[in-house]
Amino acid sequence: MNGNYDRQGNPVNQQINSSRNRNNGNMNGMNNMNGMNGNMNGMNNDPNLPNIQEIIEQNRTRSEFTTPVQQTFNSEEMIGSMQKILSDNIGEYVVIEFLIGTERMQRKQGILFFVGTSYVTLYDDDNENFIICDIFSIKFVYFYYPNQRPNRNYNILPNSGGSMG
Repeated sequence: MNGNYDRQGNPVNQQINSSRNRNNGNMNGMNNMNGMNGNMNGMNNDPNLPNIQEIIEQNRTRSEFTTPVQQTFNSEEMIGSMQKILSDNIGEYVVIEFLIGTERMQRKQGILFFVGTSYVTLYDDDNENFIICDIFSIKFVYFYYPNQRPNRNYNILPNSGGSMG
């Protein structure tokens, strides 16, 4: 299939829509996210949540954070991969669990902003920062329905006598 399609296989509009408007669960055709061509899927309708389009526009005016061109991961070997699944859901609010070492799990949360071959970038709208995460240590990804968020902020590291996390 050529072009952008929603999860039901229907063609979608190529216009950039506000994150507060839902388009059959998909916001495809995102043009130039600092040079990225990616998907903006499953945007929330909650007016209290940040508008991902505004975040992207603000990021374009900043010189301190940039990302490369968003890959599509449409090659035969990438279909069904973690990168493909995540890149199809850019714009979704997620909590990701990472395996650190052999026994320790670490959670990070935010709006899925960018997916690369070896990392993902989350936008933490509570603290207005970007978190780059190793894709190969991801074990679980939690996706949230529109207007829902986790009960706590997993990005805040506990202060336990100087140990991190």
